[in-house]
Amino acid sequence: MKNQINTILTFTDFGTAGPYLGQMEAAIKRGSAAATVIHLQSDAPACDPKSAGYLLAALANQFDAAVFLCVVDPGVGGERRPLVVESQGQWFVGPDNGLFAPLLHQRSKMSIYQILQQPRGESQTFHGRDLFADVSAKVIEKQYIAMEKISKLDVGMAWSEDLHKIIYADHFGNLFTGLRGRRIERSAKIRIADSLLSWAPRFDAVKRGCPFWYVNSCGLVEIAVNGERADLLFPEYRNELINIS
Repeated sequence: MKNQINTILTFTDFGTAGPYLGQMEAAIKRGSAAATVIHLQSDAPACDPKSAGYLLAALANQFDAAVFLCVVDPGVGGERRPLVVESQGQWFVGPDNGLFAPLLHQRSKMSIYQILQQPRGESQTFHGRDLFADVSAKVIEKQYIAMEKISKLDVGMAWSEDLHKIIYADHFGNLFTGLRGRRIERSAKIRIADSLLSWAPRFDAVKRGCPFWYVNSCGLVEIAVNGERADLLFPEYRNELINIS
Protein backbone atom coordinates (compact mmCIF):
# COMPACT_ATOMS: atom_id res chain seq x y z
CA MET A 1 0.00 0.00 0.00
CA LYS A 2 2.79 2.39 -0.90
CA ASN A 3 0.76 4.89 -2.92
CA GLN A 4 -2.05 6.92 -1.41
CA ILE A 5 -5.44 5.82 -2.71
CA ASN A 6 -8.58 7.80 -1.87
CA THR A 7 -11.23 6.34 -4.18
CA ILE A 8 -13.44 3.32 -3.59
CA LEU A 9 -15.38 2.19 -6.64
CA THR A 10 -18.33 -0.09 -5.90
CA PHE A 11 -19.28 -2.80 -8.37
CA THR A 12 -22.46 -4.63 -7.40
CA ASP A 13 -25.63 -6.29 -8.62
CA PHE A 14 -27.71 -4.51 -5.95
CA GLY A 15 -29.64 -2.22 -8.27
CA THR A 16 -30.43 1.32 -7.19
CA ALA A 17 -33.65 0.55 -5.31
CA GLY A 18 -33.56 -0.45 -1.67
CA PRO A 19 -31.12 0.39 1.11
CA TYR A 20 -28.11 -1.73 0.11
CA LEU A 21 -25.87 0.82 -1.63
CA GLY A 22 -26.55 3.39 1.09
CA GLN A 23 -25.84 0.91 3.86
CA MET A 24 -22.58 -0.12 2.26
CA GLU A 25 -21.46 3.47 1.67
CA ALA A 26 -22.25 4.34 5.29
CA ALA A 27 -20.09 1.40 6.41
CA ILE A 28 -17.23 2.66 4.22
CA LYS A 29 -17.51 6.12 5.75
CA ARG A 30 -17.41 4.70 9.27
CA GLY A 31 -14.04 3.25 8.43
CA SER A 32 -12.67 6.12 6.34
CA ALA A 33 -14.16 9.61 6.35
CA ALA A 34 -11.58 10.54 3.70
CA ALA A 35 -12.72 7.95 1.18
CA THR A 36 -14.36 9.13 -2.03
CA VAL A 37 -17.06 6.60 -2.94
CA ILE A 38 -18.17 6.19 -6.55
CA HIS A 39 -20.90 3.70 -7.41
CA LEU A 40 -19.35 2.54 -10.65
CA GLN A 41 -21.84 -0.24 -11.46
CA SER A 42 -24.93 -1.21 -9.48
CA ASP A 43 -26.59 -3.44 -12.10
CA ALA A 44 -23.84 -5.95 -12.78
CA PRO A 45 -25.14 -9.32 -14.05
CA ALA A 46 -27.29 -10.42 -11.12
CA CYS A 47 -26.08 -13.51 -9.25
CA ASP A 48 -23.70 -14.24 -12.15
CA PRO A 49 -20.09 -13.81 -10.97
CA LYS A 50 -18.63 -15.18 -14.21
CA SER A 51 -20.28 -12.68 -16.55
CA ALA A 52 -19.79 -9.93 -14.00
CA GLY A 53 -16.10 -10.79 -13.76
CA TYR A 54 -15.43 -10.13 -17.44
CA LEU A 55 -17.28 -6.82 -17.17
CA LEU A 56 -15.30 -5.89 -14.04
CA ALA A 57 -12.00 -6.68 -15.77
CA ALA A 58 -12.89 -4.39 -18.67
CA LEU A 59 -14.00 -1.55 -16.40
CA ALA A 60 -10.93 -1.81 -14.18
CA ASN A 61 -8.71 -1.05 -17.16
CA GLN A 62 -10.34 2.39 -17.41
CA PHE A 63 -8.96 3.48 -14.01
CA ASP A 64 -5.69 4.12 -12.27
CA ALA A 65 -5.06 3.29 -8.62
CA ALA A 66 -8.30 2.68 -6.71
CA VAL A 67 -10.06 0.20 -4.46
CA PHE A 68 -12.82 -1.81 -6.12
CA LEU A 69 -15.43 -3.06 -3.66
CA CYS A 70 -17.04 -5.89 -5.60
CA VAL A 71 -20.22 -7.65 -4.52
CA VAL A 72 -21.83 -10.10 -6.92
CA ASP A 73 -22.14 -12.80 -4.32
CA PRO A 74 -25.00 -15.32 -4.52
CA GLY A 75 -23.13 -17.58 -2.09
CA VAL A 76 -22.76 -14.93 0.63
CA GLY A 77 -22.41 -16.51 4.05
CA GLY A 78 -21.38 -19.85 2.52
CA GLU A 79 -18.05 -21.57 2.01
CA ARG A 80 -16.55 -19.21 -0.61
CA ARG A 81 -13.55 -17.28 0.66
CA PRO A 82 -13.47 -13.48 1.12
CA LEU A 83 -10.54 -11.98 -0.79
CA VAL A 84 -8.31 -9.00 -1.29
CA VAL A 85 -6.57 -8.95 -4.67
CA GLU A 86 -3.82 -6.47 -5.63
CA SER A 87 -2.90 -5.85 -9.27
CA GLN A 88 -1.25 -2.93 -11.04
CA GLY A 89 -1.74 -0.58 -8.10
CA GLN A 90 -5.43 -1.47 -7.82
CA TRP A 91 -7.08 -3.33 -4.95
CA PHE A 92 -10.12 -5.56 -5.33
CA VAL A 93 -12.18 -6.70 -2.35
CA GLY A 94 -14.88 -9.34 -2.72
CA PRO A 95 -15.72 -13.05 -2.85
CA ASP A 96 -13.74 -15.96 -4.30
CA ASN A 97 -16.54 -17.10 -6.62
CA GLY A 98 -15.04 -16.36 -10.03
CA LEU A 99 -15.56 -12.60 -9.90
CA PHE A 100 -11.81 -11.95 -10.02
CA ALA A 101 -10.84 -14.82 -12.34
CA PRO A 102 -10.93 -12.79 -15.60
CA LEU A 103 -8.57 -10.26 -14.01
CA LEU A 104 -6.20 -13.11 -13.17
CA HIS A 105 -6.18 -14.36 -16.75
CA GLN A 106 -5.85 -10.94 -18.39
CA ARG A 107 -3.11 -9.52 -16.16
CA SER A 108 0.40 -10.82 -15.74
CA LYS A 109 0.78 -10.23 -12.01
CA MET A 110 -1.68 -10.46 -9.14
CA SER A 111 -1.32 -10.94 -5.40
CA ILE A 112 -4.21 -12.79 -3.75
CA TYR A 113 -5.03 -12.73 -0.04
CA GLN A 114 -7.73 -14.44 1.98
CA ILE A 115 -9.42 -12.14 4.49
CA LEU A 116 -9.31 -13.61 7.99
CA GLN A 117 -11.32 -11.04 9.94
CA GLN A 118 -14.94 -11.83 10.69
CA PRO A 119 -17.94 -9.81 9.49
CA ARG A 120 -19.45 -7.28 11.86
CA GLY A 121 -22.94 -7.81 13.27
CA GLU A 122 -25.23 -10.80 13.34
CA SER A 123 -26.27 -10.93 9.68
CA GLN A 124 -24.74 -13.66 7.53
CA THR A 125 -26.10 -12.33 4.24
CA PHE A 126 -24.57 -8.86 3.76
CA HIS A 127 -20.80 -9.17 3.63
CA GLY A 128 -20.71 -6.14 1.33
CA ARG A 129 -21.62 -3.98 4.31
CA ASP A 130 -20.37 -6.10 7.22
CA LEU A 131 -16.97 -7.21 5.86
CA PHE A 132 -15.92 -5.93 2.43
CA ALA A 133 -16.75 -2.25 3.13
CA ASP A 134 -14.65 -2.27 6.30
CA VAL A 135 -11.72 -3.97 4.57
CA SER A 136 -11.92 -1.49 1.66
CA ALA A 137 -11.81 1.41 4.12
CA LYS A 138 -8.77 -0.12 5.79
CA VAL A 139 -6.96 -0.19 2.44
CA ILE A 140 -7.66 3.53 2.07
CA GLU A 141 -6.48 4.24 5.61
CA LYS A 142 -3.47 1.90 5.31
CA GLN A 143 -4.60 0.02 8.39
CA TYR A 144 -3.77 -3.54 9.30
CA ILE A 145 -5.97 -6.18 7.64
CA ALA A 146 -6.03 -9.71 9.01
CA MET A 147 -5.33 -11.76 5.89
CA GLU A 148 -2.98 -14.38 4.49
CA LYS A 149 -1.49 -14.75 1.03
CA ILE A 150 -2.82 -17.62 -1.08
CA SER A 151 -1.59 -19.03 -4.37
CA LYS A 152 -4.73 -19.28 -6.46
CA LEU A 153 -8.45 -18.72 -6.67
CA ASP A 154 -10.95 -21.45 -5.86
CA VAL A 155 -13.18 -20.63 -8.85
CA GLY A 156 -12.33 -19.75 -12.46
CA MET A 157 -8.75 -20.93 -12.83
CA ALA A 158 -9.64 -22.82 -16.03
CA TRP A 159 -11.57 -19.98 -17.65
CA SER A 160 -10.25 -18.29 -20.79
CA GLU A 161 -9.01 -14.71 -21.15
CA ASP A 162 -12.14 -13.73 -23.09
CA LEU A 163 -15.71 -15.01 -22.96
CA HIS A 164 -17.60 -15.71 -26.19
CA LYS A 165 -20.98 -14.83 -24.71
CA ILE A 166 -23.17 -11.85 -23.99
CA ILE A 167 -22.35 -10.73 -20.46
CA TYR A 168 -24.52 -7.63 -20.05
CA ALA A 169 -27.41 -5.75 -21.66
CA ASP A 170 -27.38 -2.02 -21.00
CA HIS A 171 -30.30 0.39 -20.53
CA PHE A 172 -30.57 0.90 -24.30
CA GLY A 173 -30.64 -2.81 -25.11
CA ASN A 174 -27.07 -2.94 -26.41
CA LEU A 175 -25.32 -6.26 -25.77
CA PHE A 176 -21.83 -6.39 -24.25
CA THR A 177 -19.78 -9.47 -25.07
CA GLY A 178 -16.90 -10.81 -23.02
CA LEU A 179 -14.53 -10.19 -25.95
CA ARG A 180 -11.90 -7.45 -25.82
CA GLY A 181 -12.10 -5.31 -28.92
CA ARG A 182 -8.37 -4.85 -29.32
CA ARG A 183 -8.04 -8.57 -30.02
CA ILE A 184 -10.59 -8.60 -32.86
CA GLU A 185 -9.81 -7.48 -36.41
CA ARG A 186 -12.25 -4.90 -37.76
CA SER A 187 -12.70 -7.09 -40.84
CA ALA A 188 -14.05 -9.91 -38.66
CA LYS A 189 -17.70 -10.97 -38.69
CA ILE A 190 -19.50 -11.62 -35.43
CA ARG A 191 -22.13 -14.36 -35.48
CA ILE A 192 -25.00 -14.34 -33.01
CA ALA A 193 -27.97 -16.66 -33.51
CA ASP A 194 -28.45 -16.80 -37.30
CA SER A 195 -27.04 -13.33 -37.98
CA LEU A 196 -23.57 -12.44 -39.21
CA LEU A 197 -22.65 -8.89 -38.19
CA SER A 198 -20.02 -6.56 -39.61
CA TRP A 199 -18.06 -3.93 -37.72
CA ALA A 200 -19.03 -0.26 -37.81
CA PRO A 201 -17.32 2.56 -35.90
CA ARG A 202 -20.57 4.08 -34.57
CA PHE A 203 -24.37 3.94 -34.84
CA ASP A 204 -24.90 6.41 -37.70
CA ALA A 205 -22.45 4.49 -39.89
CA VAL A 206 -25.18 1.94 -40.62
CA LYS A 207 -28.81 2.24 -41.71
CA ARG A 208 -31.55 2.50 -39.09
CA GLY A 209 -32.59 -0.95 -37.92
CA CYS A 210 -29.29 -2.49 -39.02
CA PRO A 211 -27.42 -4.63 -36.44
CA PHE A 212 -23.63 -4.34 -36.23
CA TRP A 213 -20.74 -4.75 -33.82
CA TYR A 214 -18.36 -2.13 -32.51
CA VAL A 215 -15.91 -1.58 -29.67
CA ASN A 216 -17.65 0.16 -26.79
CA SER A 217 -16.38 2.59 -24.17
CA CYS A 218 -15.27 -0.30 -21.94
CA GLY A 219 -13.12 -1.75 -24.71
CA LEU A 220 -15.45 -4.71 -25.25
CA VAL A 221 -17.07 -5.94 -28.44
CA GLU A 222 -20.69 -4.82 -28.31
CA ILE A 223 -23.65 -5.76 -30.49
CA ALA A 224 -26.08 -2.96 -31.26
CA VAL A 225 -28.84 -1.92 -33.66
CA ASN A 226 -29.06 1.62 -34.97
CA GLY A 227 -32.22 3.18 -33.53
CA GLU A 228 -33.51 -0.05 -32.02
CA ARG A 229 -32.77 -2.55 -29.26
CA ALA A 230 -30.42 -5.47 -29.85
CA ASP A 231 -31.84 -7.37 -26.88
CA LEU A 232 -35.23 -7.48 -28.63
CA LEU A 233 -33.74 -8.46 -31.98
CA PHE A 234 -31.85 -11.32 -30.29
CA PRO A 235 -34.19 -12.33 -27.45
CA GLU A 236 -32.23 -15.51 -26.65
CA TYR A 237 -28.95 -13.62 -26.30
CA ARG A 238 -28.26 -15.03 -22.84
CA ASN A 239 -27.98 -18.51 -24.33
CA GLU A 240 -26.09 -17.66 -27.52
CA LEU A 241 -22.42 -18.32 -28.14
CA ILE A 242 -20.61 -15.53 -30.00
CA ASN A 243 -18.51 -16.79 -32.92
CA ILE A 244 -15.92 -14.84 -34.89
CA SER A 245 -15.18 -15.40 -38.57
